[in-house]
Amino acid sequence: MPLKIIPKKLRNIIIIIIAVIMIGTAGFKVIGGSERSVLDALYMTAITLTTVGYGDVIGLDNKPLGKLFTIIYVFIGAGTIAYLFTTLAAYIIEGELRRVFRRRKMEKRIAKMKDHYIVCGIGMVGLYVVHEMYLTKRPFIAIDHDETKLDVFKANNIEADLVVGDATENEILWKAMIEHAKGLYATTDSDNDNIVISLTARQLNPSLRIVSRCNDTKNIDKLKRAGADSVVALNFIGGLRMASEMIRPHVTSFLDMMLRDKYSPMRVEEVHVPARSPFVGKPVKDIDFKTIGNIMLISARKPSGEWVYNPYPDTICEKEMSLIIIATPEEKELLVELVSGGADSVL
Repeated sequence: MPLKIIPKKLRNIIIIIIAVIMIGTAGFKVIGGSERSVLDALYMTAITLTTVGYGDVIGLDNKPLGKLFTIIYVFIGAGTIAYLFTTLAAYIIEGELRRVFRRRKMEKRIAKMKDHYIVCGIGMVGLYVVHEMYLTKRPFIAIDHDETKLDVFKANNIEADLVVGDATENEILWKAMIEHAKGLYATTDSDNDNIVISLTARQLNPSLRIVSRCNDTKNIDKLKRAGADSVVALNFIGGLRMASEMIRPHVTSFLDMMLRDKYSPMRVEEVHVPARSPFVGKPVKDIDFKTIGNIMLISARKPSGEWVYNPYPDTICEKEMSLIIIATPEEKELLVELVSGGADSVL
């Protein structure tokens, strides 16, 4: 294990222990002379530090300097080892207590969450989803059976709450407050698990929007029948992406920047026009986008499913219409509040 991945406090303890053992071994080797091996010297060091006293392999009779070294080494070496092991025990106990308190604090935050997203399975795909949720300031909870995923989040500068357990189980989904959630991602590397997660989540929250990962395109229909609203087949999407990189590279780069560039705050966003919106029945030009920021309206989807590309200023806002915009997450939230008449309906 590389030393650099060991916590600094623990690393220092290990280095000091090794140094004490090496000093003792070197000292007893000098005392024993050429007649005694390094192993004999290491043995003397071990029984001196542990105060076991099996018997001296290296005799100290008629060796006053050897006796003096041993006396000093017992007081300093054994005392140092005892202190270091006490420190190590305290470090372990403190770490456990810290994890307990962190877990309780996290559970309290989770219990208060509403209109959030749940990400089930933090592999490579799940980590990308979590990263995008964090960058775009969406409230979310992650579920994974491995608690060390918290360290993965920390390494990627992501602040996230994690429910540890199997996302196919009702109890774990309840812990993630699924009854108050707005959406769920099934991102495990098993299609069978994603099917069970989708089915269970749909039963626990019928209004939930579910997006599932799919490894085998043969399972797309199964996932949709299980309750997934949308299924993303990685091989299919990957193939389309490769084709686009070849025949329309600049378009692909633009969409990448809009969808997932961590250095750019701009995103292609969706804003829902609720039935109670003050802009229903009015032209989109009445929505003063410029007062919020540099928002660009690029499309609109009517409740009938019809798309209006590059809407004219006189395009009428309809209830349950979706406005597709280019904006920062902050601008998008302000627009949601404006369009909904002050109601909090962030997507």
